[in-house]
Amino acid sequence: MVQAKNKQDKLLKKNQEKEDDSSAGSLQEDQLRADDLENAERVKVSQKIKGTKRLTQTAERDPKEAVTKFDRHTFDPGFLQMTTKEVTYKQLRDELKKYGIISDLVAEVNAGKEATILVAHLRGAPLIVKAFRLQNTCHSRAKGNPQMRASNIAQNEYDRLTRAFNAGMRVPTAARKINNVIIMSFIGTDWEPAPQLRNAIIEEPEEVFDEIIEQLRIMYRKAKLIHGDFSEYNILLHKGKPVIIDFPQAIDISLVTARYTHIRKRNLQVLQKDIETIGKFFEKEYNLTYEFDEVYRYIAGTDTDQEKVDYSIEEIEKMIGLKTGQPVFRDKAISSENYQR
Repeated sequence: MVQAKNKQDKLLKKNQEKEDDSSAGSLQEDQLRADDLENAERVKVSQKIKGTKRLTQTAERDPKEAVTKFDRHTFDPGFLQMTTKEVTYKQLRDELKKYGIISDLVAEVNAGKEATILVAHLRGAPLIVKAFRLQNTCHSRAKGNPQMRASNIAQNEYDRLTRAFNAGMRVPTAARKINNVIIMSFIGTDWEPAPQLRNAIIEEPEEVFDEIIEQLRIMYRKAKLIHGDFSEYNILLHKGKPVIIDFPQAIDISLVTARYTHIRKRNLQVLQKDIETIGKFFEKEYNLTYEFDEVYRYIAGTDTDQEKVDYSIEEIEKMIGLKTGQPVFRDKAISSENYQR
């Protein structure tokens, strides 16, 4: 009995020491959390953990949130002071003027699902400022620092615009990129931006359609890009000629080799959608008809032959010049009989 009592006393003492250590640890953790979130908004939430109630602190993202990993060649930590809140018109104007990129902002001319388009000028010459928004976007629920996310999207568009321009496409000239902002050439006349294709008056729709298909061909064959959002919203009409805009979602096909058949097939499906979208616009607005297969093959060339990747045995034998049922093995050294043996 005495031994059992001593054993019970030891267990009680051991449990008491564990509780003391855990309470001390929790107090230390709470203090560290309080220090980290000193300037943040705190909300007390009652939460039941292992039978005990604890106060859990939650905080909004710090507007001066630090970014620890970034490429200094593509990201400037001083621009906009690393804010994670939505950038106002005044903040953007002051920052761009401070960096000497523009003389002044003039007006906001358009806004898409992820960026705002503004007109600026540098010593009297008009420029376009495309600012990717930080919060009010289709990517607002994505994880990570919004400034870095917007900067990466802007870098994608800047790189693809530059490649399209070098390939000979009619696109705005990307002059400079700083974080989530791209400075590009102004497309228009007398400070009046060129209209989108959906709002333009097209006198020769057949010629414009042919020129758009030619731009798609250059984009695919020379720039090695697929637009991915090709529509009347992302084509401007300037002096009777189409100008292609909006490249952040463009697909880079230069690194996709022949063995990645599933990726090539998916990319060709995106190209088909681009052709169908612009074709439907001209059919609806101008009663213009076209042969889809002919246009598709004109743009993609021999790549259209590789769209089908699941062939039957009969189709494979037909492609290599064999009759159905004829043995594949012709070499005497590797005949079907030797193979079976």
